[in-house]
Order: sequence, then structure tokens, then C-alpha cells
Amino acid sequence: MNKTPAWKEKAWKAKCHEGYAEVSYEDVWSLDTRLARIIANHLRAFLKAEKGPYGGTPGNIIEKHGEDKGYAEWLNIIRKMIYAFEEYQRTDQWSEEDAEKRKRIREGMKLFIDHYGDLWI
Repeated sequence: MNKTPAWKEKAWKAKCHEGYAEVSYEDVWSLDTRLARIIANHLRAFLKAEKGPYGGTPGNIIEKHGEDKGYAEWLNIIRKMIYAFEEYQRTDQWSEEDAEKRKRIREGMKLFIDHYGDLWI
């Protein structure tokens, strides 16, 4: 039976806990909820900025809904994204969750993907 020398095992464990760049090993624990929190907070700040003097509406939304309705629709899309990432953090992924809530989370995350390129001011 081949046993790994203790020094090799210790070196391997240390290497696995190094992290990458400025991201520590601990920073990737529950990465899904950590990123959901970061995204939700940034989307909240983005929503606030969009309501300010420098906010705007993506052209494809204006084309589809018009100027005034398009702006309202864009704000609603951002709110759906926020809901998805905030509720994802609160959801126990291993239990049976309300199907409607799962559907809304999925919708908001899909909107995030679909409008990722529109998230700029």
C-alpha cells in the first residue's frame, strides 16, 4: 500500500487553499449565493442610477414598447432581475420550493443573461 508522504499531503492541501489572484479559497464557498448577493446589490445601485439623470433605456426595448412604456418596461425588467438574485439567496435549493417562486427566479436570471450587455450607463 503506497501512502503519500506527510509533507506532500501538507503541500497539496496548502496549494488547494491558495485561491486565485485576489480571490481567497474561502471566497468561493457557496459561490452561487455570494455572487447572487453581489449581483443583487449592484442591480439595486444600477436601478437607482437608471432613475437618475443619466439613465436610459436599451434601444431594443424602445423599439418594442415605445419611449415612455419602454422606460417603464426596462425598470420592471431590472426589478425582476433583482427579485431573482435576492430570492435565490433566501431559497433552500435542496427543499421543495414553491413552483411559482422558482419560475420567477428563473425568469429574472434569464433576463439578466438576455440583458447583460444592456447593464451600463
